[in-house]
Amino acid sequence: MTKQEFLDSLNDCYTRLAPTRHGVGVVAIRPIPEGINPFKHCPDIDVIEMTEEEFANFDPEVMRLVKDMCVKQNGIYFVPASGIDSIGKNYYVNHSEEPNLVTLDGGETFITARDIAQGEELTVDYRTYDEGSI
Repeated sequence: MTKQEFLDSLNDCYTRLAPTRHGVGVVAIRPIPEGINPFKHCPDIDVIEMTEEEFANFDPEVMRLVKDMCVKQNGIYFVPASGIDSIGKNYYVNHSEEPNLVTLDGGETFITARDIAQGEELTVDYRTYDEGSI
């Protein structure tokens, strides 16, 4: 990314990580209109498909981290190919049964389901794409 591309990307910057009632979550730093991808500039992360058995012998807290942060679909975890420490703020979106984000592609992209106010936490219904979280 060039300096100008960085400056241009600030026009699409809507969120930051912050304390929430869930612990840590994603919070709007300014109003976000309906139909916006608030994570447009989060890097696309290549993933590796793994079963739980493949990482079962690691420290229990490491296993918990993988389970907490990585999507599970049909018994398979989708883990970052660049390592667990490479995750972006979009991984910190918390669950709600009344979410203000939706995903149409299995959790790869999130779109605002309605206008979101500054200071509001962004949430999604995990059940729409992750069988291992709820």
